[in-house]
Amino acid sequence: MEDKFKELSFRDFLTVDYTKTDEEFLSYQAHKRHRGVVGEDVDDVEEALSRQARLKASQRMKRMSKRIQMAKKRAMKRAPTSDVVKNRARKQARSQMLKKWTRGQEKGDMSIGRRAELEKRLKKAQPKVDRLAKKLVPTIRKLDRARRSSASSAGEKK
Repeated sequence: MEDKFKELSFRDFLTVDYTKTDEEFLSYQAHKRHRGVVGEDVDDVEEALSRQARLKASQRMKRMSKRIQMAKKRAMKRAPTSDVVKNRARKQARSQMLKKWTRGQEKGDMSIGRRAELEKRLKKAQPKVDRLAKKLVPTIRKLDRARRSSASSAGEKK
């Protein structure tokens, strides 16, 4: 009977017990709350998306498109970090490998099954992709430098 009249604490009203999680996870959750992603499941990249998850992701991206555009515009004015350059090189290397394997066919024109098959093949060829990406880093740096210098000179003419 005494349990009914027990004094409640703040933790009794929490849906998640934050005392049992580590610091990194807490900061990740705070970052998600700050970005407005609370309540939406973050899809696992490792597995292929179901039709429902794909639709949900599509809706989320449409909602966030303006925010993404502005962030991209700001980021393009800054010099990229080495991590960003490496990611761009890896992405370009992957697309070059895909283009070679599909003989220039666009990824959007392929069936979902074919795309999944190619992703699996790319995962197996990861060392080759990494070697190609390493070779592409200087050219990507050069392209970025040229893009920023031409953008700044175009801004001065106005």
